Formats: sequence, structure tokens, C-alpha cells
Amino acid sequence: MIPLISIFLLFGLNSIVNGLVCMNDGHFANPDDKHSFFQCSFGTPYLMQCPPTLVWSQDKYTCDYDTFQPIISCDDNKVVNCRENSKWLSDGIAFVGQDIKFGSDSQHLGAPFGVFIDTEHGNNIYVADTDNHRVQKFLHGSLTSGGITVAGGNSRGNASNQLDRPSSIYVDKDENVYVADNENNRVQLWVKGATSGVTVAGGHGKGKALNQIGACQGIFVHEKTKTLYVSDFYNDRVVKWTEGSNEGIIVAGTGFSGSKADQLTAPRGIFVDQCETIYVTDPWNNRVQKWKKDATEGITVAGGNGKGSDLNQLNFPWDVQVDQYNNIYIMDTDNSRVVKWSSNQLSGEIILGGNGSGIQSNQFKQAHSLALDKQGNIFVTERLNHRVQMFQIDNQTITC
Repeated sequence: MIPLISIFLLFGLNSIVNGLVCMNDGHFANPDDKHSFFQCSFGTPYLMQCPPTLVWSQDKYTCDYDTFQPIISCDDNKVVNCRENSKWLSDGIAFVGQDIKFGSDSQHLGAPFGVFIDTEHGNNIYVADTDNHRVQKFLHGSLTSGGITVAGGNSRGNASNQLDRPSSIYVDKDENVYVADNENNRVQLWVKGATSGVTVAGGHGKGKALNQIGACQGIFVHEKTKTLYVSDFYNDRVVKWTEGSNEGIIVAGTGFSGSKADQLTAPRGIFVDQCETIYVTDPWNNRVQKWKKDATEGITVAGGNGKGSDLNQLNFPWDVQVDQYNNIYIMDTDNSRVVKWSSNQLSGEIILGGNGSGIQSNQFKQAHSLALDKQGNIFVTERLNHRVQMFQIDNQTITC
């Protein structure tokens, strides 16, 4: 859980002694200590201390977690793997759907699919509540308080204020919500606080044309390039939609089902890194494919050794996430487990589940999506248990 961020006034300092001249009132970073900052008041700087383990973030204008951020180089993206040997608690905490019953109130879900963690705004959790045709938001600091509907929730339909079995979501830095509106064959953008959505991809019926979506259970927004990626699983392709475009561009797959390096078969989950590298689950081929920017073929980075439960195999993988250290996390749905593959490894590691399908806190029942918060805690949606579980990372196993 996120600690209450408190700020403690230590003492006033003369601006000349500290080398800081208060040009304006406000808060300013301390160049000599990231765990503190200056508050200027009536021309005088006061040294303020962040709580332990937190650092001052001038961008966010608050004390925040000191999460190691590696330098990204698209030519040579070798980083120190802080989570190479990390472990997670084997029992999850169900913060919604604790009684594993279908429901439509704020404490229940109906066959949830997608999950998204908004790491920019306090690790709030968004869930595609599929059979309730809505998107629910849960405040990370108060998970048990119930969900807030931020998209849909007006019964099943295709009007601008409705959704039909939403399957995947993405929330941008401005808290706008993108929704894969699966049965309507479109992606809807719900601006923060809006009561209806706007179609930003598809919306022209089910089909193979580049202005259509066959069906979509995975989306990702590359905010730097203002680009939307759609895993169009009935059309065996990944399509990129640039802002304002009326049709997409195929960037992975050929549009025809297959198992070759340039093909996909009914792709589902998708993740796009800062270098515009695409990671996509290829469930019928029991593999995860990596497509570098502008590549014409994918590279298998997990699975690809037939259907199975060995550590070098997957069984209908549904979702994929990649952390800042290039670890690949896979929702291995039909094996009822989450596996982690470190970069360039020939086999993965079971980090959650793997105890058969079931209702216990260390089991999954048709789990489809996962997401990581800023600290590395993992959230998993379970369609048939109608719940979302949080699995806490053991901070003592993080190496940097």
C-alpha cells in the first residue's frame, strides 16, 4: 500500500548560504540531496525532508518512490537487472471480488479481462469489467473502498456512452482512458471525466480493411509518438494507428494465420517499449514474439517449444508485460501461472500460480491479464473467479 506522504519542516536557511535564491514562492529540488527539497516562502528557502525511502520529484511536485530508472538506449539496451532474482508472495490479496461471485456493484466484477496500473498517479488500478460492460477504477491507497466507473456502465450497446464486452484498457499521463470495445470492433477514448467516448480506431464494423478491427483483446498507447497499437486477433496482425488517422498500418503479422517468424495466429496481449519494440502474445503458437521497430519478422523471446508446462514452454499465453529491466512477464493462462523470462533466456521461471486451476489465493481460474505497479507488485485478473488479486513483491529480493 502507498504510505501517506508527509512533509516535515526542518528549519529555515538563508538563501545565500544554501546557494538558492528564491525567485518565486514554491517548491524546488535540492541539488545536493534527492531526499529533500526547498520550500520558498516570502523569499526565504526552507529545507524540507521527504519521508524515508521517498525522493523529491520536481515533475510531479511531490515526494515519490525512489524507483531506479535505467538509461534507455535503443541501440544497446543493456541494463542492470534489479529484479533478476526477485520473489513474490505466493498468496494473493483479492481486493475486489473476494467472494468470487459475479456482481455489478462497486465491490464486484463480471468476468474481468484487462487490467492497467496508472503508475503516474499513485498506482491506481483500472479493470475492464467485461460482462458488466464498464471500466472500473480502484484507488491504490484505498483498494477496499470499491470501484468507480470511468467508462461505460450504461448497459451493453454501441452508443458513445456504452461498451460491449470491453477487454483491454490503457490510461495515459492525463488519465484519459482508452478502451478496447471488443464486440463493437472499435477502440474508444474516454477523456478524463467524460460521460461518453470517442472512436479512435475501428468503428466500421468487423472486417479486414485497414479501417476495421476484427476483434481486439490487447491495446497499447505509445505516448511519445502518440500512436495506438491494436492486436487484431481475428485478422492475425498488430495494427498501428497514428493520432488522427482514419486507418491503421500493419506492423506485425501478415494478416494470415501461421507459425512462421513473420506470422501470428490470433494475437492477444501487447506491450510496446520506449524504443517502439512490440511484444505480443501468440497464443495458438504458444509463444511471445518480439518485433523491433520496422522489423518484417518477429523473434521468439518466450515459449515456442510446443504447448506444455515445462519451463521452456507456454500453454495459451494471453498477456505480456515488460518491466524497466527488460524482464518479460507472461500470463500463461492455460497453465494457470505467471512466468518471468529474463532477457535472452531459454526458459522462464514460475513466479505466481502453477498450482492448478482453482479458487485459492495461490491459484488462478482463467486468468487473462496482468500488470505491475511502480514497486513491482503484480495484479492479475481472473475471468472465472470474478476477482483481481494483488501479489506483493518481496522488497528484500530487489538487488538495486
